[in-house]
Amino acid sequence: MSETILDVINLKKYFHPSGPFSFFKKGDNLIPAVDDVSFYLKEKETMGLVGESGCGKTTIGKLILRLMEPTDGRIIFDGADILKLKKSELRNLRSQMQMIFQDLDAALNPRMRVRDILREAITVYHDFDYSEINKRTSELLNQVNLKKSKLSCYPDELSGGEKRRVGIARVLAVKPRLIIADEPTSALDVSIQAQIINLLSDLQAKLGLSYLFISHDLRMVELISNKVAVMYMGKIVEMGLSDRIAQRPMHPYTNVLWSSLTNRGEKGISNGLTWQVFDFERPVTGCRFHPRCEVFKARGNPKECADPQNEPKLTETGTSHYVACHFPLAL
Repeated sequence: MSETILDVINLKKYFHPSGPFSFFKKGDNLIPAVDDVSFYLKEKETMGLVGESGCGKTTIGKLILRLMEPTDGRIIFDGADILKLKKSELRNLRSQMQMIFQDLDAALNPRMRVRDILREAITVYHDFDYSEINKRTSELLNQVNLKKSKLSCYPDELSGGEKRRVGIARVLAVKPRLIIADEPTSALDVSIQAQIINLLSDLQAKLGLSYLFISHDLRMVELISNKVAVMYMGKIVEMGLSDRIAQRPMHPYTNVLWSSLTNRGEKGISNGLTWQVFDFERPVTGCRFHPRCEVFKARGNPKECADPQNEPKLTETGTSHYVACHFPLAL
C-alpha cells in the first residue's frame, strides 16, 4: 500500500478585505479564502481539486509550497510539518515539491532562452559541470518530448504546448516527488490539452510522481485523477474517488458541476444554478451553498441549512467518500 506523502490538516488562510476603507474594518470581516480544509495524498496518486474561480484552489497550492503563509493549520510532507521548518530546512525540501503555474507567459522568463531556463533549474540544487548539465538537459527534453532545436528559442518563439512542456521540464529538473499542477491545460487547444495530460500520466508512471491537479476542466480532472475534492467558497464540500464523484455525486453543488457535462439531473434537481451575483468575500452562515441550492428550495428552505450553529461538516458516507451537506443526494 502506498504511503501518504502529503497530509493537509485544518488548513486556513484568511485575507483582510481590500478597498479604500479596509483599514477601518474589524478583524471579524476577514475573507476566508481557505477555511478549515483537510485532505491527504498518497505516493504516485493524483488528486483533482475543482471548483469555481475564487473558491481557494490555487491558494491551497501556494500554501502547501509556503509561497504564502497560512493563518492556521498543519501541512505534513513526507512526515515533516513544513510550517515548523526553518528557511534553510525548507529550501532543502523545496526540491521535492514543485508547482506548474497556470500563466504560460508569466511562468517563463522572456529574456532567457530555453537552454538557460533549464540550466538555471538544473543547477539551483546541484553543482554540475558543463557536460553534466548538457546530459541532464537532454534527459529533460526527452522526458517532455521536446525537440533539441527548441533550446535556442525564447519563450515567445514557442507555441503554447511547447511553453507548457518547457515549464514541466523545468519542474522535473530538480527531481520532485510532489507536483502541484495549477490549470496545466489552460490556454491550450483541445488536442494539445490531451497531449499534456498524457505526458503528465506517463511521467507519473515512470518517475513515481504525486500530483495535486488543480483545474476547472472537469473532463480532464476525471481523466487523470484517482480522487477528487470539490471546493466551494473556501471549503471542501465533497471528496471521493473520481469515478464515484463524477457518476454519483452526493452534494448538490457537485451534481450541478458534473451534470453540466452530461445533462444529467439527480432526484429532480435541475441541471443549472441560478447564477445570481454573489459576494464571495462574505460567505453566508450555515451551509454556504444554500442560497443557490435547488435541494434547499425544493425542501421548502429548511432552517438547518441557514443555521450559523449548524454548518455541515465533511462526513464519511461510504468507503473513502465524504460530503458536507444536511440533505445529500443518492442516499
